Amino acid sequence: GGIMILIAAVAVRDATSLIIMRFFIGVVGATFVPCQFWNSQLFVKEVAGAAQAIAGGWGNLGGGVTQVVMPLVYTACLTGMSEYNAWRYAFIVP
Repeated sequence: GGIMILIAAVAVRDATSLIIMRFFIGVVGATFVPCQFWNSQLFVKEVAGAAQAIAGGWGNLGGGVTQVVMPLVYTACLTGMSEYNAWRYAFIVP
């Protein structure tokens, strides 16, 4: 689901479409808190902390990898196109 929203980010052409896109990206990102809540509900208290740490850790790992990889992807896109289009095509990679 979320990847389709990120791919659609290449359609951003003005401030209004950027605001709309950021809204939908925020909705997808907002699943973190419910995930932590459900982990505390689904697991017994002895392992709930570990379940939350694993779920949160994977989310943080993904965010960290993205912070490292996306500038490299953008730079690679710059070799074949303008800055105007490079950032849009960089969104297709994730």
